[in-house]
Amino acid sequence: MSDFDQEQKFEVPAKYLAAVSRFKWALGVGVLFLAVIAVSVSMLIPATYRSEGMVLVETQQIPDELVRSTVTSVAAERIQIIRQRVMTRERLLELMDKYPDLHEWLGGELVSQRVAKFRENVLVDLISSNSRSHSAATIAFKISFDAPEAAMAQAVANDLVTMFLDENVRARTERATETTGFLQGEADKMRQRLAETETSIAVFKNDNADALPEHLDLYLSMLERARGEATDIRRQIEVQTNQVSLYEGEIAASRQEQSESPELVRLEAEYARLTSLYLPSHPDVRSIQTQLDTAKSIRKTSTQSQAGRVFESKISAAQKQRRLLRSELIQANENIAVLEAQIVRIPQVEQGLIALNRDYEAVQSQYEQLIGSTMQAQMAESLEQGRKAERFSLLEAPVVPDQPHSPDRKKLLGGGLVASAGLPLALVLAVGFFDRSVRGTSAVERVVGQLPLVSVGVINPGVASRHWFLKSLLMLLVLMALAVAAALVVHTQVMPLDTYVYKAIYKFNLEGFVQ
Repeated sequence: MSDFDQEQKFEVPAKYLAAVSRFKWALGVGVLFLAVIAVSVSMLIPATYRSEGMVLVETQQIPDELVRSTVTSVAAERIQIIRQRVMTRERLLELMDKYPDLHEWLGGELVSQRVAKFRENVLVDLISSNSRSHSAATIAFKISFDAPEAAMAQAVANDLVTMFLDENVRARTERATETTGFLQGEADKMRQRLAETETSIAVFKNDNADALPEHLDLYLSMLERARGEATDIRRQIEVQTNQVSLYEGEIAASRQEQSESPELVRLEAEYARLTSLYLPSHPDVRSIQTQLDTAKSIRKTSTQSQAGRVFESKISAAQKQRRLLRSELIQANENIAVLEAQIVRIPQVEQGLIALNRDYEAVQSQYEQLIGSTMQAQMAESLEQGRKAERFSLLEAPVVPDQPHSPDRKKLLGGGLVASAGLPLALVLAVGFFDRSVRGTSAVERVVGQLPLVSVGVINPGVASRHWFLKSLLMLLVLMALAVAAALVVHTQVMPLDTYVYKAIYKFNLEGFVQ
């Protein structure tokens, strides 16, 4: 670094002071001009008033274990849903029509632009029990509205709060009513299905009345009894068959005794000798034939008259009894076959009946659950109608704001004044920083290396008087600007000037003078 640069570095503050001294009037005018602009801007920006109401989210007054509400969503989610319903285009247009001044303030040629600006001025702020936790429960929320007039802000905010409260009640009651109606409809459907299942079971039992599972024990006992009866009938048939055989044996034995009679044997031998000797028409042959026939007839008649008729009647009775027993055996076998077929069908019928009963039990269980849920929903509906469930209650109603919410004129004015002083000063310092001209004895000494013998200033009387006039005019303008700025500050931040004037008139008893 050169010696000139080092000297230049150490002389920078002097250059700044020289620049400020050279441009002090321009600096003052610039500061004054920018200060007037800052004060004007801070005072002329239209004020916006905010009116807000606070709504408390009250928990259910009856324990959930006794009555469970049908509205299961959390308060934060429900508030956002209500906000979307309240901030619809139709409802906002109705609210704007209620306050004609809103149309003028919102401006915009298109309705959508006015609706969008209205939504921008509505603020819903949730208040949680623990602001640091994302899952904290919402205990309250604020509804605010910004408007150019305090009364308008309060009126619109009050209507918005009312709309939120009414929409919450309507939505909860509608939700409970819809739930009850839905469950009642499902219960009616399930009741009809239950009746259809009962009818199906009755028809199935009627179609399979002879093969129901509850008749299995009866059919088994009947089958055992029928088989026992069939065995008895077979035994009786066998007995009758044996008796017939016995009676027939008796008849055959009696016939054999008859054929073995001596007289009948002699006549038959004589008949055989004569027929061998003579023709059948011979008198001796015909005589012996007559005697033989008479003997046989007498033998036969005697046998039938005594034992033959008895045995034949017994055989006839036994055969008749045997025929009856055989018909009874056939009937018994048919009954056994029918019972066996019914017993074989019972497992199939039981399987179908189990399936129907299972469907019936399932439908009945669902029906009972729906009935219980319907009763619970009805209680929840009564809970909502009685305002005993979770509800929104107005904690603080919107009031007319006594001061504007924005802009913050103090901060805006302070920042404007600081900027109005800093910007011209920075500009002057920048000019001084880049100024390479030689000014003053020290600068001459740095350039030539020697001190000048004498320093003579510029002598111009006309210019001096003109400078004095300009300085006086500038000071007057500065004082006037400061007075106007002070008046604006007092008017906006302390007390309106008209109110101050009225107080001064009453304080100094100047009513008559004013009149």
